[in-house]
Amino acid sequence: MTGERDGAEGGAGGRTGLYLCRCGPNLGNVVRLPELGDAAAWPGAADVAVHDVLCSPEGKAWLAARIRERGIERVVVGACSPREHEHTFRGVLESAGRSPWHLALVNLREQAEWLGGEPEAVTARARALVAAALRRVALQRPIAAGEVDVSADVLVVGGGAAGISAALTLAQKGRRVFLVERAFVLGGLANRLDAIFPDLECASCFMEPALDRVLHHERIEVLTGAEVARVRGAAGRFSVQLAVSPRGVDPQACLGCGACVSACPVEVREPRGGGSRRAIHLPYPGCLPHASVVDRAACRHHAGRGGGPDCDACVRACAFGAIRLDEPAAAREVEVGAIVVATGLEPGAADGPDGVISSYQLEQMLHPDGPTRGEVRGAGGTAPRAILLASTATDVGAELGAREILKLAHLLRARLPGARITVAGGLDRAPQLAGAAAALAAEGVELVAGALAQAAVSEVLGGLSVRLVAPGGIETRHAADLVVVHAPPRPSSGAAALARLLRIDQDARGFLLDRGAGPFEPTATRIAGVHVAGAAAGPRTIHEAIRDGAAAAGQVLAALLPGERKPLEPLAAEIDPARCGGCGICVAACPFGAVVIEPDAGTASVEAVHCRGCGSCAAACPTGAASARHYTRAQLQAEISALLAASGT
Repeated sequence: MTGERDGAEGGAGGRTGLYLCRCGPNLGNVVRLPELGDAAAWPGAADVAVHDVLCSPEGKAWLAARIRERGIERVVVGACSPREHEHTFRGVLESAGRSPWHLALVNLREQAEWLGGEPEAVTARARALVAAALRRVALQRPIAAGEVDVSADVLVVGGGAAGISAALTLAQKGRRVFLVERAFVLGGLANRLDAIFPDLECASCFMEPALDRVLHHERIEVLTGAEVARVRGAAGRFSVQLAVSPRGVDPQACLGCGACVSACPVEVREPRGGGSRRAIHLPYPGCLPHASVVDRAACRHHAGRGGGPDCDACVRACAFGAIRLDEPAAAREVEVGAIVVATGLEPGAADGPDGVISSYQLEQMLHPDGPTRGEVRGAGGTAPRAILLASTATDVGAELGAREILKLAHLLRARLPGARITVAGGLDRAPQLAGAAAALAAEGVELVAGALAQAAVSEVLGGLSVRLVAPGGIETRHAADLVVVHAPPRPSSGAAALARLLRIDQDARGFLLDRGAGPFEPTATRIAGVHVAGAAAGPRTIHEAIRDGAAAAGQVLAALLPGERKPLEPLAAEIDPARCGGCGICVAACPFGAVVIEPDAGTASVEAVHCRGCGSCAAACPTGAASARHYTRAQLQAEISALLAASGT
């Protein structure tokens, strides 16, 4: 501990202390600390001292005692990164009975010492930074602490395997779960499969007990046909607006008997040989909720509003009065403490001539309730004699794709014992599946190296010709009359919009990034209180998605306690109504929906519970009515002026 000397009386904001830290061995080799810590050089500081390690227990105790004994009200610390120790020194001020907001922490380590250079120039740079902090800290003011009740309720977005798992885990005593699904049925892709890898369990038998529990759980409210429209607030207190599309049928009254479907005169053809359905229909046999849905784009009742026929055949056919053809869209606002995003993925599409289908289309074809009622059809709609299953060279989910292809090859072998079945499923990129592949070979399935080349399938007389590229660039050709492609899956169609609303990141493929504070928070995002589970973060098996959902729920349960109170954002913005013209620019600028126009006064105000202190409103305000606490214009101008003066500008 060196360099202790009293200086002059501090400025209008009270006595100010300047304390420099050697930061162990990190500061002082280039920055001349004795010169920087000379009290005579700082007429704006009432006390100046240099300490070896201010953040150590001894250093913190020394600093708190010195502040009390010398009547210091405001403190400038020259040390390391504010991210690392600003909270530490704010705590020291509090322990000394001072406002923690009367602190300015100057990062001399990264912004001076570690930049290197000649000691004289580096010390001059450090002196400028300290001078700017002294000017700024004189204008800093205490910020009153506020608290708000934490909501222990949780919003789960997505009703597939991960979302169902999260909802069931979260629905503990004293909590409520809002399960939002944009489709009108639960279960996601998992409930549309015939069998689940690796044990080939019946998919509907696997999923439906959990779906039934969710639909009848007293602490889970299911909203189908719903999407997130707006999100405000922060962890512990999110306000979420939901947009709920009209189903056209009351699911509580509908028994799924199909009378309305039989009466509907409008037939809709599904794309790529997917069969047909009526304008009012059950989404698929055995769906849950087991209730019909009205396709408004196809419904003659809605198409007839321009003067055409006003059809109500389904209404007349329903014995239970369940049809609501004129049901309006609705909005719903919910308050939750956390959000779990489990929006899943969409299967990759397969392009090519007749006879080329995606692995998901084959899944549907094999399903007894699928468009072909379980009949496998190749080019021209005939039973295939030669089937090739392959992944693309660009499929990054090599193991998952290989698992799916092996499963489908096994099912095809059982369904078509006389067909020649070939797998080129990227098994070279998934060596852990060697055992399963060997078992498949024992069943008579041919295994070949390679993946589909670009534009690999062409029509030839009598079927299809497929070009494969093996490791090393060797090309081979194979004949088939049904080609099944496992194309890379895609994020759900609403993932990008939801990521923007929640301010969470996406990877290069568009999947949501579940990268929080570290490896022990595997489902967390960079936004506190928002978690990503299952295939929303990238391709997953169903079992992995279920584990993800439970993991996200566990993290939420640990962080969100019923009856807890959380501090409001201390740096929430403020708006001076006397200077506000009510233009609304700040409302549009706020990314968190925290700024509103008061209907009676016509001026803007900040809802502190939703503000995160980003300062966007203050930067956008043309009159200066909006300001960011602790980053006011006066404080910033003082800091910048001192830096410019030090540079001679």
